[in-house]
Amino acid sequence: MQNSRSWLAAVAAVAFVATGCDSDEAPDAKKVADIAASRSAETLRGVSSSMKTVSGLSTLNGLDDAMALFGAGFEGVPLPGLPAGDEGEALSALFDADEVDAQADELERFLRERVFTEANVESSEDNATVFRLKGEQICTDGREPADADCVRFVDDAQLRVRATNLGDDSLELELLIGAKRAEPLALRFLPKAVSLVVDLGGLKGAVEQLDAESAGFLPKVMVGQVELKVTKEGESHWIVSASILDALRLELALEGSTFAFSSARATPLVAFEADGQAKRARFSLDLNTTEVRLPYTGLAPSLRGKDWTVSLAGISYSVEATENQTDFVVKNLGLGDAQTHVSLGNDKLFALDLNEQSGRHFDVTLTRGADGAPLLKVQPEFDLVTRFYLAPLKADPASEIPAAYEDATYRLRLSGGAGGPSLRAAPANSATGFKGGLQVVTGELLISANDSQVVVAQGQCLVGAEPVSENDASLLSYLRQGSCE
Repeated sequence: MQNSRSWLAAVAAVAFVATGCDSDEAPDAKKVADIAASRSAETLRGVSSSMKTVSGLSTLNGLDDAMALFGAGFEGVPLPGLPAGDEGEALSALFDADEVDAQADELERFLRERVFTEANVESSEDNATVFRLKGEQICTDGREPADADCVRFVDDAQLRVRATNLGDDSLELELLIGAKRAEPLALRFLPKAVSLVVDLGGLKGAVEQLDAESAGFLPKVMVGQVELKVTKEGESHWIVSASILDALRLELALEGSTFAFSSARATPLVAFEADGQAKRARFSLDLNTTEVRLPYTGLAPSLRGKDWTVSLAGISYSVEATENQTDFVVKNLGLGDAQTHVSLGNDKLFALDLNEQSGRHFDVTLTRGADGAPLLKVQPEFDLVTRFYLAPLKADPASEIPAAYEDATYRLRLSGGAGGPSLRAAPANSATGFKGGLQVVTGELLISANDSQVVVAQGQCLVGAEPVSENDASLLSYLRQGSCE
């Protein structure tokens, strides 16, 4: 029962859900309890039911099979498979209806009987009611005595929940911690959505009040807001999303230097949509500019005092799966709207550009060609350019930088062709001795390293090759254009 009590206490901290308040009057305990309990249980049941439906989509199995066939045609370069079969069944088992119903009932009872009660009301003023949470109430489900350590922690933390009427059947519940009433999180219940907003500054303030010693290990700068949101679009249609509402910035003091992390506003950052009735699932990612900075710790005197900086312009894509779907499209694949790079001090060491001249994004479609074999198409093109400028690292003898990477440019481009460029796997043929390859069905494939390049024309295959000599065993020396038979 100890784990059960801990689970209930954790859920209580994030499940204060309410809606339906009228005018600017403070909501009474019964209204908060009724709405918190019913909306929490509804959300748990609805999301679980939709997830169970879409996790069993046979379409995902078909996609896994298509990817396996595609990879098998290019011997020596296996492509990753997607979860299917037993994994899908295991995922579906996580959303057992009876078990979820029992959890929802228990949560409802806990919120009504132990959290939002008249006895826990500390004050009501203007349009807000404050509940004081007591260890003897929330550290037990009422079936056995409360754990003494839990009671002591809750009472010492002076936990409160402020329920504020937002009008239009909406309510906000803020968790208040300590004598200074730090506000690390707020739960907002709107007519169609439930959201949990965590404020990093408020979280730091709460830790400082609860445990001053532990607070010393927190970043010296800790700001930004993140949100977890559940939106109801229909009885079996739910969207779970996470966002960065206010840019994140963390700075942690290290010996003689600082580790820093920042990520710009992204709404939403990730979103998963499950429509049980339509048997459709959709996932999207849209990370904005993100940067990590940390100190150089090597032995080279000329590099000491400099910082490594990894700057990512972003990452984005979206994918959708529907029952009986035959074509799979990954849309808006990209690495942001600018260059991604790695620097040491003022020296740029590595740079990456994706589709720099064609919108920096592309779509990829996995379908089947006229012969039934998997076909990979891209729109408008795939053009990846990587540049290495590693000469500054030669100051550190431990780095052992190959001469080829002191100043090198590599490029992989698939472009052109009617309807856009496309590839398919060409399977091995024991009768002819063909070992398998990657066929350019439409367009042209270019792979280059500085002034050397391999070009594969439409209808031809990218196949393996033997280097002319061991001294010239570069990447391109192992690849060539060849027949697909």
